[in-house]
Amino acid sequence: MRPVFLLVVLGAQVALAHKGSDSYWTLRAQGATATGRLDVALKDLDLDADGDGAITWGEVRAKEPELRDTIAAALTLTQGATRCPLTLGALQIIRHSDGAYATFPTTARCPTDITELDLHYALLFDVDAQHRGLLSLSGDAGGNWTAFTSNTRDHHVTFTSIGAGAQTALAFRQGVHHIAIGWDHLCFLFALLLPSVLRRSQRAWEPRHEFKPTLLDVTKVVTAFTLAHSLTLGLAAFGVVTPNAQWVEVAIALSVALAALNNLFPFVPDTRWSLAFSLGLMHGFGFVSAIQDLGAEGPSLWLSVLGFNLGVEAGQLGIVGLFVPVAWLLRERPLYRRLVLPLGSALILGIALFWTSERL
Repeated sequence: MRPVFLLVVLGAQVALAHKGSDSYWTLRAQGATATGRLDVALKDLDLDADGDGAITWGEVRAKEPELRDTIAAALTLTQGATRCPLTLGALQIIRHSDGAYATFPTTARCPTDITELDLHYALLFDVDAQHRGLLSLSGDAGGNWTAFTSNTRDHHVTFTSIGAGAQTALAFRQGVHHIAIGWDHLCFLFALLLPSVLRRSQRAWEPRHEFKPTLLDVTKVVTAFTLAHSLTLGLAAFGVVTPNAQWVEVAIALSVALAALNNLFPFVPDTRWSLAFSLGLMHGFGFVSAIQDLGAEGPSLWLSVLGFNLGVEAGQLGIVGLFVPVAWLLRERPLYRRLVLPLGSALILGIALFWTSERL
């Protein structure tokens, strides 16, 4: 019954957007001063005073003093045993790939020239345990980036480039995290995997009798999806193409809908790998926002793209490894063919259409 459980989980996550709750903190060390800015998504802040679903500039300004106090209490910079006082500049509104953000310039002054700091970040964890604070560091000797989570609120950081292995490993972990919270990517993958243990025969889905064809089908689908999103991730990350982020989100939702619709009314039942490739191209553009918003550049960008993509693939293969064996064991039961496949596909289709409408 585990596939049914997965479908229940998908239904429970219907309202989740593609991108999780992230804030962006940049710091640059120059002498004894660390300057930068903190960007926090408006949707993550309690700013909608009249509850109409729209956040106005007046509502943002009304909450600005409270917001300043909250941020000032959540960020701590320490050099050795001495705390570096932090001041916040004038509030502005900017845009990231997933919407509008409140941004505050930050300035911290330490007793001596800064080469390393102890940082504490505790913003929004009390309202969202999955929130992350993504920190980008730069100095005269290079830079790197890292992440704060509810379980890792303190970091000892250096304003120099970390080793290639460490940078790739960090990006790898972020890739795994991104696929784990990317419910539109997961829905797309589940829509492609649901019929993998079946074959289309006389307008009906029938169970496969040998595992080898299933393994071949899954390999084709996963490989096509991997090649597609790796291609567009690379093109977008290095600025070869710059698609509109909002329309990419709409296209991703539509790709999920088409993949699910193909299970209910098959238009490419025998070549689903072609569907995985053509529609998977949009998903690479969705992945790139997670890298672009970190501000990685130069060698750091290459390492970030490589590690992030490997992390996405590791997470994806983990899901395949858990789902396919269970589906294989259940494939001959009427429950799978008459309930799990059609109901699961219909549920994913409904979620995808909801996302499409919401994003439009």
